[in-house]
Amino acid sequence: MPDQESPYRLDAALYPEIAAVGGLLRALDAEFERLGVAPRARPNLEPAQAAERSVTVGDGERHTKVLLGWREPRIWVSIRTGRLVWAQGFAPDLAVAADTAARWLGGARAVEVAAVWPYLGSVRLVEARERGDVVEAAWLSLHDNHMDDVVRARLHPFLALAFQEPRLRRLRPFTSHWTLCFSRTVTYPWSRDCPSVDPLLEPGTYRVLAADGRELGVADAAGCLALVLAELDATAAGPPDA
Repeated sequence: MPDQESPYRLDAALYPEIAAVGGLLRALDAEFERLGVAPRARPNLEPAQAAERSVTVGDGERHTKVLLGWREPRIWVSIRTGRLVWAQGFAPDLAVAADTAARWLGGARAVEVAAVWPYLGSVRLVEARERGDVVEAAWLSLHDNHMDDVVRARLHPFLALAFQEPRLRRLRPFTSHWTLCFSRTVTYPWSRDCPSVDPLLEPGTYRVLAADGRELGVADAAGCLALVLAELDATAAGPPDA
C-alpha cells in the first residue's frame, strides 16, 4: 500500500489542477458532479489536511479509498468491502478514479469494475479473489505485477517459470522484504518448511535458501527453479535412513 505514513500536505507542483480546487476531497466531489452521481468523498486520515490527498468514498462496508502519491504523481485507488481489498491500482487520472468509485458504490461486482478499468488488475485476478481462491490470487498478483512493484519486477524472471510449475502452484507464495517465500498453509501462520528465493543485485540471478537458512545455491531463473523443486522433493521425502 503506497505512502500511508507520508506527509499529509498536497504537493501543488505534482498535482496543480487538484491543488487549484483545494485538494483531493473537492476535486473528487467535482468529478462526481460531472458524472451526475451522488457519492461524496470524506477525509481518510487525520488531521484535516488529509483531505488534500487521501480520501474515502462511501460510508458503509462497501467503499473506495483514493490516495495521491507524495513522491511522484500517482493516484492509488482501491475498492473494498470492510477491510477486504478486491482490486487496486494506479488510476491514469482523477476522472477514472471517480468513475471507478461510482461503479463500485453503484453496486457493480469487483470483476465488472476491473473489466472496465484494467489498471485495477486482471479480471482473472479479481475472479480468484471473488471465489476465495487465496493461493491463485497470490500467484496472479505476483506474476502479473500490474502495479509495477520493484520487488516483484526483480523476481519476475523466476516467477514466469515458477508460474508454470504445478508443484509450486499448490503452495502459497508471499514476499518478505526482497525474499520470495512459499507456504503449505494458505494464511498466516506460514508453514516455514519451504525453500525461499532472494533476488541478487545482478538481474536475473537468485540465491536459494532452505527453510533452515542453509544456502542451496546461486543460479539464474531456470537453475533457481531446479534448486527449489529439488529441495521440495527432499523435504517431502524426509530425512535419509540412518
